[in-house]
Amino acid sequence: MHQTDASPVARFATPDQLFALADVIETRREEVLAILTVICTRKAAEYEVDAAVAALRGAGAEVAEHRPPRVSTIAVFLPSNVVLYSYVLYALVPSLYASRILIRPASHVRATVTRLHALLAPEHGLAIEIRDETQRQFVERTVSTATVVVFAGAYQNAERVRARLRRDQIMFFLGSGINPIVVTATADLDRAARGIVDIRLLNSGQDCLGPDAIWVERCVAEGLLSALDRRLDGVRYGAYDDPRSDYGAICYPGIVRDIADFLDRHQGRIHRGGRIHFRSRHIEPTVLVWDDARRMEILEFFSPIFNVGLYDDEAAVVETLDAGRYHERAMGATVFGSTRRLESALSHRHTLTVDETLLAIDDGNVPLGGRGAMANYIAVDGAVHPEPILLSKGLSAYLPRLAVEDVSA
Repeated sequence: MHQTDASPVARFATPDQLFALADVIETRREEVLAILTVICTRKAAEYEVDAAVAALRGAGAEVAEHRPPRVSTIAVFLPSNVVLYSYVLYALVPSLYASRILIRPASHVRATVTRLHALLAPEHGLAIEIRDETQRQFVERTVSTATVVVFAGAYQNAERVRARLRRDQIMFFLGSGINPIVVTATADLDRAARGIVDIRLLNSGQDCLGPDAIWVERCVAEGLLSALDRRLDGVRYGAYDDPRSDYGAICYPGIVRDIADFLDRHQGRIHRGGRIHFRSRHIEPTVLVWDDARRMEILEFFSPIFNVGLYDDEAAVVETLDAGRYHERAMGATVFGSTRRLESALSHRHTLTVDETLLAIDDGNVPLGGRGAMANYIAVDGAVHPEPILLSKGLSAYLPRLAVEDVSA
């Protein structure tokens, strides 16, 4: 692993270096895909590589716009999915303004992250290190010495880390949202169904942008369900490395058990699917229908579950999606067949898309997220600020300049 160079200039990346690294990833694309398809589908890996390359090429403009202060060390809890994209967003791009980045991968993707780092580290030569530590050791040994902490994972775990921060440390929490989709009476139902299936099946549903609640106006429910059926009739299950596969087995621990329990509780709501092949960890795409969307049970499904609830009154949508769990986990939202009232209500707390899903606006060089404290926040000086996250912008806005070690001197 590469250590920090003693020369001040060599301690930080340059935009040209990251642009060149994007070219390397493109050139060695098949090697990168072979590493990623151990834990995700080929289609998801292709999407991730494209997003990572774009973020590297846009990094110089991003940092020039937000002008973050230089910091000595960033400690990163890397998430269990989108590991290349996360490596780019929380290690490579920040290397423009951080002299050292220390990473702890989620335990069950450690081997994949290590292989990815081994492929890219000789190309970038930056002071990015993979730490072989338990979460507790990482908190005690590494986080305690860092200026900046990036935590991508479960809210409850993030809160335990935040409780141990010093007041002069800044922490970025990147969790997950419910990401509701609303389909109104004026929606193009085929377009809505296509978007819903594409985002829900991305990496077999194992993506934090996936919608855990789909609200459908009752008068178009039958049409939307028929459109979903037509789309799902054509999807293909297969191996992760098969480019023809639309979805594959569940990779992450505990998901199959949780979904089995959920489907057992709600057998009568299953519109299609519902079968689980435990030996292969294959969960068939399953559509459940709730007569009243306000009564939907909501999990972070992380699987190909389409949780559809019906509504009659737009006022109920507005009221419910700005309260309770929706309020706490406000991150992204999508409306097909939008109305001015829905757009106004949802955009207040969510990153909102209209007639296209969140995949269409996923850009690693701009803030993403919402204003739900259980979805994402920036913590600094004892206060929590729920807002869309971009490290360079957050550091520029919140990190007191006088508290930052001047590593460029």
